[in-house]
Amino acid sequence: MRIRIISFAVAICFVMSGAALAQTQINIASVTSPDLVHTKACVWFKEEVEKGLPGKYVVNVHHSASLGSETQVLQQIQLGTTQMSVCTTGPIEAFVPEIKAFEMPFLLPSYEAADKVLDGPIGKDLGKRFEKAGFNALHFLDNGFRNLTNSKRPIKTPEDVKGMKIRTMEAPTHLAIWRAIGANPTPMAWPIFTALQQGVIDGQENPIAVIHASKLVEAGQKYLTLTRHVYSALVFVANKTFMDNLPAADRKIILEAARTASLKGRAFIRDNEVKQTAELKAAGMQVIENPDIEAFRKVTAPVVEATSGDTKKLVEEIRKSLK
Repeated sequence: MRIRIISFAVAICFVMSGAALAQTQINIASVTSPDLVHTKACVWFKEEVEKGLPGKYVVNVHHSASLGSETQVLQQIQLGTTQMSVCTTGPIEAFVPEIKAFEMPFLLPSYEAADKVLDGPIGKDLGKRFEKAGFNALHFLDNGFRNLTNSKRPIKTPEDVKGMKIRTMEAPTHLAIWRAIGANPTPMAWPIFTALQQGVIDGQENPIAVIHASKLVEAGQKYLTLTRHVYSALVFVANKTFMDNLPAADRKIILEAARTASLKGRAFIRDNEVKQTAELKAAGMQVIENPDIEAFRKVTAPVVEATSGDTKKLVEEIRKSLK
């Protein structure tokens, strides 16, 4: 009897381990902490997938750059060692050059305009361009409009920025924007708290949600200027082969999970922006609410004018769609 019980227990263990092995692992990565929308969207996606396909998939969320920078994660997705990421558009430029159209300064004036473009024919066309690089763009969500912080002085005009070391993403378009403004742009992978704290760089540019959650005021960032110079989208990026090989019914649920998580992400960014700005003020950050936007627009116009080929066409299509 004892032998039978042991044998039965061993058999159950084998069955359970076999079931665990049968589950498909989805590794999804973000470079931010759990407080930021990049990682929150990954978690919301995990919840939706595991609810919609119970027992079939395990979604492993890797946050805080535990798998490397966004560029490194995108390379891993191309190779198939990581399946997905919620990624900012800047680093995607190296893989899908046309996406830099969305990084153009002062192109998208509002969240409503961004929705119209990204959820419409232009966004669908852009999504198809990801496939050439081995990706699927599952959905777009908000990172927010990018604003400038620094430790030196209040910034009201481009002249005030001259010579400042400003951290940018590892993206040529962002470097070009800040060179045009007159800064000394310094590309650097996230996180950057220590570099700010130690004075390696004077400032950085990011959406309010990132500035708030990353507690940049504690890193010595005394001044926030609401330049809103670039609308920053996030993309649910997936390995194309992985998505193509999924059963059709599973793929549908996974796509819907990405959509649900993206819409939650948009709401999270938009609903909290005013409150987070007020909290930054209360924490001691001086907020310059009305900088000379026309002056910033004028000095960065050559960055837009320098576009060519498909990127130029995409910029023109975006402008036309918003008239």
